[in-house]
Amino acid sequence: MPMPAGSGSVAHALFVPKDRRIPKIRIQTRQLGNLLDKRIIVAVDSWDCQSRYPFGHYVRVIGEIGDRDTESEMVLIDNDIDARPFSTQVLACLPPLPWSVSSEDLANPIRLDLRDLRVFSVDPPGCKDIDDALHCTALSSGNFEVGVHIADVTNFVHPGTPLDDEASKRGTSVYLVERRIDMLPKPLTEDICSLRADVERLAFSVIWELTPEAEIISTRYTKSVIKSCAALSYVEAQARMDDSRLMDPLTTDLRNMNSLAKKMRQRRIERGALTLASAEVKFQIDTETHDPLDIGMYQIREANQMVEEFMLAANVSVAEQILRQFPLCSLL
Repeated sequence: MPMPAGSGSVAHALFVPKDRRIPKIRIQTRQLGNLLDKRIIVAVDSWDCQSRYPFGHYVRVIGEIGDRDTESEMVLIDNDIDARPFSTQVLACLPPLPWSVSSEDLANPIRLDLRDLRVFSVDPPGCKDIDDALHCTALSSGNFEVGVHIADVTNFVHPGTPLDDEASKRGTSVYLVERRIDMLPKPLTEDICSLRADVERLAFSVIWELTPEAEIISTRYTKSVIKSCAALSYVEAQARMDDSRLMDPLTTDLRNMNSLAKKMRQRRIERGALTLASAEVKFQIDTETHDPLDIGMYQIREANQMVEEFMLAANVSVAEQILRQFPLCSLL
């Protein structure tokens, strides 16, 4: 924010950085009237040893102080988050749409065909980038086969390509209240790699055989082809488990998986697991203006904890496998 420090056709002003650790910056500008009470970007040019403040120049206006879009942009700038659209070079790395699993994918000997399994996903309502799915099959032995299936993004993001370089720079997807800044282009996250219902998708799978007490008998790791039968929200999954009238196979799978997850969670806590959970705030957003309409606390259900437990178990199993196979490269 600029503070006037003089008058005339070329005004002298002190720019006050949002970060209080940075000193005020002297600038000269003919646009002072247009810059007051604005969030602006200033670049430092020099700092004379006799001057209390460095000298700089005005670069551009972000917006009005207090404006929602302006303050959101400030959050991105403060954290060095690139919210620009993906370049044509990056988008050129994507396969053409519509995309589907090919006969070559199905014939690949290292990719297991799991399309006959009753795979499902459980996510927040309206989720489009479905990156994980599950299955739980009761075995004749009384044990259970449980699988976690993660979208195989590496099949489409190849090392050294503009797409890989851009994803490496971004590092993660960033979720603001009113929008999401993607690490990867939407055609990849919301279509090609999204484990949507009733479409075949490529995945990485971790598959366990578990006893009824949720003890691991064996573990498999494989690339796979899956076909989800249902994309449920947490509320829908919880409603199925709670409705005693429902006895369909999918609901039975959910109940079996939830029972196993509870035992795994209890055993993990008894072994001294560190829990860092905190209350999560949710906003109701106007679909047209994206303005917040209401605020509340996000309700954690058993369905949430069920998914969380098996995602954690998959990460633990994969970490242990990496340690076994690549001990010199493992971070453990």
